[in-house]
Amino acid sequence: MHSQILTVLLGLAILTGAGPVGADMVILRSGEMFQTPSAWKENGTVNYYKDGQLVRVDEKEVARLIQSPTPIEDKPPSEQRPAADLRPPSDLPAAGHPLPHPPGISDDPGYLDLRWGQPLSQFEGLALVGTDPAYGGVKQYSHIQRKKRFGRAGVDNIFYGFWQGGLYTILVETSNYVDFMELKAEVFRRYGEGGQEGDHEEKYRWSGKGSDRLLSYDFDSDTGYLWMRSQALHEKVRARYPE
Repeated sequence: MHSQILTVLLGLAILTGAGPVGADMVILRSGEMFQTPSAWKENGTVNYYKDGQLVRVDEKEVARLIQSPTPIEDKPPSEQRPAADLRPPSDLPAAGHPLPHPPGISDDPGYLDLRWGQPLSQFEGLALVGTDPAYGGVKQYSHIQRKKRFGRAGVDNIFYGFWQGGLYTILVETSNYVDFMELKAEVFRRYGEGGQEGDHEEKYRWSGKGSDRLLSYDFDSDTGYLWMRSQALHEKVRARYPE
């Protein structure tokens, strides 16, 4: 009987086009159905957002989890976006932060098939938004587009840093906790659960496979970010600009 009810509910949802485009759907064995901006499985639970709150349900209570395809990023508009604030977060790893893994194991950031050190000429739709004077100048670029996404997660900005003409850093920013939780879920899905930093509730670090990564959220400012850096390029930076 439950399966028949669920089939009817699912059919009605599809026929009526209920919910926003790109929404996920969670159907419980009780017959309840929820449409949500993001739903995912994690450690035996199904997680989704309801009325802006994160809900966790035992996976055994879920009949079906229907995830929409990753939305395709909008094409760039003709007008250029205004320059963004590029000041790095105050708790980014220091330039001399020790690397527990040797560089060069992999030069893949694990995002959009990009490669660390990839030249700017191989990118499309990027606009220069500023230059960080560190290390002789790290030029910061952003896509000229209305909507930005890191995988399934909607974010506010994505900045690409180029040193000596090669992709060196990637910075992904969010401006609220709900978006940060979506970003966190996507980051954990891609890179595994990071090591939590001390007593910080929402700060995680990864180092290995050619990349350093830091995911952090600040409750006071309601902002979060994912920061990634090429280990191989940073070794060259440290050789040229020793601390």
